[in-house]
Amino acid sequence: MLDFLQSKDQGTLEPWPEFADADYANVLEGDPKQACRLDFGTLDGQLMSGVWECTPGKMEFVYPFSELCTLLEGKVTVTDSDGRAVTYGPGDSFYIAQGEKVLWEVHERVRKCFFLHVDKS
Repeated sequence: MLDFLQSKDQGTLEPWPEFADADYANVLEGDPKQACRLDFGTLDGQLMSGVWECTPGKMEFVYPFSELCTLLEGKVTVTDSDGRAVTYGPGDSFYIAQGEKVLWEVHERVRKCFFLHVDKS
């Protein structure tokens, strides 16, 4: 069993590639850095789960996977392609479907647990 309690130290995360190297992301403001710990699955698999964090910045994503996540720390505003913006904080969860275009504005370092599904059909 994996647990991602807000009160639990989730340990050290490994730096992940720059957003500039990802074909699904475009940095609009700042110099956000991401780090991750993959607890289940592989980067080339269909299912993944773990902990991810990002420093402040504004990024546009076209999601290459579907994601359900819960914020453990920090604050982020996510705006969907219809212009609906929601600000999330610790304990809040949200879902983004594969192929959806969203804008992430990370106000303060965020850390989230996530579950990803890649539809490879």
